[in-house]
Amino acid sequence: MEIRHLQTFQIVVEEQNLIQAAMRLNYSQPTMTKHLQLLEEEFGQPLFEKVDNRRRLTKAGEYLYEHAKSILNEIFILQRGMDELRGERQMIRVCGLDEYCDRFFLPFIRGFQKKYPDVLVDVQAINSSDDSLKAVVLNEADFAIVAGRPLTADLSSRIIDHADLVLVGSSKVAGDPSKADEYLAKYPVLVDHNAPFIKFEILKKGTNFTNTIQCNSDESIKNAVLHHEYLGILGTGRIKEEIRSGAITVLETYAANNAVKLIVSSKKLANPVFQEFFTGFVGPESRPPAE
Repeated sequence: MEIRHLQTFQIVVEEQNLIQAAMRLNYSQPTMTKHLQLLEEEFGQPLFEKVDNRRRLTKAGEYLYEHAKSILNEIFILQRGMDELRGERQMIRVCGLDEYCDRFFLPFIRGFQKKYPDVLVDVQAINSSDDSLKAVVLNEADFAIVAGRPLTADLSSRIIDHADLVLVGSSKVAGDPSKADEYLAKYPVLVDHNAPFIKFEILKKGTNFTNTIQCNSDESIKNAVLHHEYLGILGTGRIKEEIRSGAITVLETYAANNAVKLIVSSKKLANPVFQEFFTGFVGPESRPPAE
């Protein structure tokens, strides 16, 4: 069994789309298909089945997927440990919404690197909390900041802030919360339908949108609300400054006081530097002023 075959299998399962998985791994589609076929031949049973023209995991595929995640995570930790033994500089990869990177990660990293000057930190802005969570699960990031998402048992987390899930409009287009129903009838609503957390909270509230447009980028939703005649569903962590300045009006709240969490794979906390980053992480309200 080759590691690259397991990696291909995991990404195909996560993306649920062979084309997107191929783009992510920089493989051709025939190469991806060959990797999956070799795995099926090695295990002697199919890993996928077609249901309503969609690819779905078989029982064997589900079993392999659960173990593949653990195997690939262990290999990643092993490779990183060997790099450290060779004297290479350790790297910590973090990700989150632009606002979370600016407000949480970057100020903290400045102090952290004073204590650990040989540790490199890579900061990546991500479009949504769902993508940030996926990056940690797929070992594409070590730490992420997410808001309101359910977490699996193999992740450790710390609450660092709270945010609301809200319906918003620009103050020029939809500035009166008492007219929310009127605005909903007039303007399209941009919402990330791929985010289970958001879909659940909207359904629970019982709001009926007559016109919705799928958009899986929080930054795009924010910009469209600010500059065009759209409403949008966003977490307040993304738009705190715009709400404070009055540029954006909150028309309705779907989920209040959602925990904003720093997350990491629990296995990585065996590394003392990762443990220090995790336990020492504080929000801006608790951080001492810069020297």
